[in-house]
Amino acid sequence: MAATACSYGRVVADLPSSAYTVSEVAYAASNRDLRVVIHGNPFGMDPQSFGQLVTDNMQNRIIGVRTRFTTTPNETARPGYWVALAFNPSQTMLTSYVCSGQPIPTRPPGGPIVVQGAFCRGSGFAGLLSGGALTSATGWLDSPQGPTDPGFKSLISDMTFSLFPTANQGSDRGRCTGC
Repeated sequence: MAATACSYGRVVADLPSSAYTVSEVAYAASNRDLRVVIHGNPFGMDPQSFGQLVTDNMQNRIIGVRTRFTTTPNETARPGYWVALAFNPSQTMLTSYVCSGQPIPTRPPGGPIVVQGAFCRGSGFAGLLSGGALTSATGWLDSPQGPTDPGFKSLISDMTFSLFPTANQGSDRGRCTGC
């Protein structure tokens, strides 16, 4: 049992941007497609199949908002919003770069998985996306056993939950709660 627990990944969420609101998440994603931009492929599988694997494990992970995560959004997607995921980036990046729309160099398949992700808002036109992060998180899985590994599925699910918190915990900073 202890060996199984160690194979699962961990996710650490950054404090959301002060601009992040649950109502904006609903505006961006409720009852519509939400674009997912994927950089890297830790399993070396066909990019379309890997994209489908990732987005399948993202579904139903925003509390109170029904959306369809997809790498190929239809006309319902709001062009100024997307999720960016960088698998095994060759170097740690600033969150702003994850949402920049620039290519992100990644390591070849194999070994532990590190994923940096962000829920991004910005300009989106002609298929080009660039902007800033409303939320971000970093996750890792030390010993992935392949694309069907429950640990990988859990990593993607936990990343998605972390990218869409139910409140902006940073909005209460500096307030007196016991006054």
